[in-house]
Amino acid sequence: MRIKHLIALLCCSILNSVCAAADFKISGWHDAVVSVRKLDDYQSFFVDVAQWQATESGQISSAQLRAWGMSPQAKGRYQVYANAGTERGSVRLVEFSGVAQTYMRLDSQAWDSGGIYDINIRAKNLQATAQQLRALGWQAKSPVTQFAFGPFVVKEWIVRSPDGLEIALIERVKPELSNWPHMKALSRTFNSTQIVRDMTVSLRFYEKVLGFRRYLEHRGASKDAGPSVLGMPHNYTTKIEREVYILHPEATNEGSVELLQFHGFEGADYSNQAQFPNLGIGVLRFPVENIEHLFAHLQEHEIEFVHPLTLIDGEQKMTVKAPEGAWLEFYQSTNSGLPSIDTELTR
Repeated sequence: MRIKHLIALLCCSILNSVCAAADFKISGWHDAVVSVRKLDDYQSFFVDVAQWQATESGQISSAQLRAWGMSPQAKGRYQVYANAGTERGSVRLVEFSGVAQTYMRLDSQAWDSGGIYDINIRAKNLQATAQQLRALGWQAKSPVTQFAFGPFVVKEWIVRSPDGLEIALIERVKPELSNWPHMKALSRTFNSTQIVRDMTVSLRFYEKVLGFRRYLEHRGASKDAGPSVLGMPHNYTTKIEREVYILHPEATNEGSVELLQFHGFEGADYSNQAQFPNLGIGVLRFPVENIEHLFAHLQEHEIEFVHPLTLIDGEQKMTVKAPEGAWLEFYQSTNSGLPSIDTELTR
């Protein structure tokens, strides 16, 4: 009888865990929030080079600034750019004033861990785009490089703006890219990379806590020595294995998170600098259904919050820190009667 009782308790526990996981639904990230010095500096990139459109602009509310931990004298404004015709994959630029800033990933190499490394955008003609961006003062640590990645053959170039915005521009070679009807020069964003020191810990967070699933996984070094998209020394590309997982709530590559670890290279750790108002990619924003259940779930797992679930600008929002410092915002667009940030936040 005791064994039957223990089995029954175990079954109930498993069932409750499954039910709890089903009480909320996270979608792939909708947009990335990037801190820059001047919003106006990016019109040439998004409008002229990417052929996107400016869709929204305004002042950042004091409630949002406080949620991000800003001092009372801080002010900010924002500008949203999007690939016209798409409903996701936009970039929200934010410009702060009244606060001291440094870079989130100051003087960093690709193998330095912490925060959000890049966002991914597809390109139609990568060589032509590279020439345009070099003329604007953007730089990269390696040339446009072609390589095989899992089942894909791509050309890729990871370029960095003067404010530390890193973008992996990717031109598909094989198989032929399809179902991107709104892409002119550059597509919407679709993936974002984090460099991690401990893959086991990061996988546990995304898979066991958030319930993300694997879209792609790969581990290996290059077959031949030479240039790499990650700017590695040419004679080390065949010696240093790179471990990669692409994760998404529904195992797709649309608003996915890519985890990358270098086995054999150890660099700086920028986890503590990867926060606003510093310059760089600061937040990935994930839409959620039943966000209150997700909030309770994250509390149960003792996840670190930048700010708890609160009503900000008409959205229920909370921001958490991934294990190596990346900020993830979960939001639900509804007025639910949550307390105002002025009474809820105490930081």
